[in-house]
Amino acid sequence: MAAATARTAAMNKWILPACFVVLVAAPAAAADVRLESYRNPKNENFRIFNHMYLDGAKGGLMAYNAFLKRHGQPAFCPPDTLALTTEQTEEIMLKSADKRAAKGDMPVASLLLWGLQDTFPCEQPGNR
Repeated sequence: MAAATARTAAMNKWILPACFVVLVAAPAAAADVRLESYRNPKNENFRIFNHMYLDGAKGGLMAYNAFLKRHGQPAFCPPDTLALTTEQTEEIMLKSADKRAAKGDMPVASLLLWGLQDTFPCEQPGNR
């Protein structure tokens, strides 16, 4: 029993500092990926990270769009059975960048949102 209590106390001593480090480091890890660094990754690891970031941005935008749809006004209207691949997502984002003549400091998540709106526009009530 005493050994378990000692282990618990020892574990508690490092949990708070570990949580603090994670919270302090979170803003640095949450930085946006910009178009220039997406198009010209420094190495293969950056290219992989960029694809993971874009896939995460797509997931976040799709989830938020589902929330908006439930409340009556989605930002874009993809088919219900759509399952975008990373390659399709990248193509949508890059076409959006080209369409807007985006500069290198533009966040790819913004370009993706606009690209999804271009690719999957919602039908306007008066246009039926």
